[in-house]
Amino acid sequence: MSKETFYFSHDYNARNDIKIQALLVEHGAVGYGVYWIIVEILHEESHKKLPLNKLTYVAVARQASTSVEHVKSIVECCLEYELFDEEDGCFFSKRILKNIDKRMDISEKRAKAGRISAEKRRKATSAQQNSTNVNKEKERKEKERKEKSIVDTNVSLSDAEHPTQEKIDYKAVINFFNEETQGVFGYLKYPIGKSRKESIRARITEFGKDAFAEMIRKASKSNFLKGDGNKGFVAKFDWMIRPSNFQKILEGNYDNKNKGFSGGDAASDAELMFHIQQGIARGMEENAVQ
Repeated sequence: MSKETFYFSHDYNARNDIKIQALLVEHGAVGYGVYWIIVEILHEESHKKLPLNKLTYVAVARQASTSVEHVKSIVECCLEYELFDEEDGCFFSKRILKNIDKRMDISEKRAKAGRISAEKRRKATSAQQNSTNVNKEKERKEKERKEKSIVDTNVSLSDAEHPTQEKIDYKAVINFFNEETQGVFGYLKYPIGKSRKESIRARITEFGKDAFAEMIRKASKSNFLKGDGNKGFVAKFDWMIRPSNFQKILEGNYDNKNKGFSGGDAASDAELMFHIQQGIARGMEENAVQ
């Protein structure tokens, strides 16, 4: 006998059924117990039926601790009162078959609901991943657009003086600087003066637009250029686009070191030149007043 691990329906008031009451009248509690033992066995059987023979009676009698003749009498009583039905030398229970069909229907509905739920979760996960990938792709393209817009076909008044050179969108340069640095070096305003345009053009002509963008990114990551040096020096845009300073930033002279940025010789030179320039400017102002 194969055994399935599930519960079958057992009405709590089954004893009040008229057929069960008739069984109780003839065979008492033993008849009631044997009936439910047989019901359990029928649920375990793959074909949900048992042969009407001595082997069945012996097997049930052993489990019910009663005689084989008593079990045979109880089975005949159940057939008479239509608790069981007979067919082709076997007996079965229509109630059991109905319960099994109901259980299988419920199981199939639950399995279908599970498949639908799993498919919804898969689609939601896929949609979320696609959305993330789309957002990343948008961010990448926007970054490329900003970098490429540093040099484009927009013509400014300064560009008219360089008809054979690439046209530079100075407004895009300023916007790129402000967005990358987030005001660490101060925000630039557009429009800008001719001198600043010439410096920007010179650096882009010499190093290229990609290098110009890279210089801005490296500067925004440098602790020293953001004021963490011994003297609290904070670089400005015009300082960054001077020829020597521009190249030093690109070459990594102001990159953060593993042991904490100290500025090195390049940083010391920058601080020294910064203070010398301040002193010269103050001297010139004093001489002008005299």
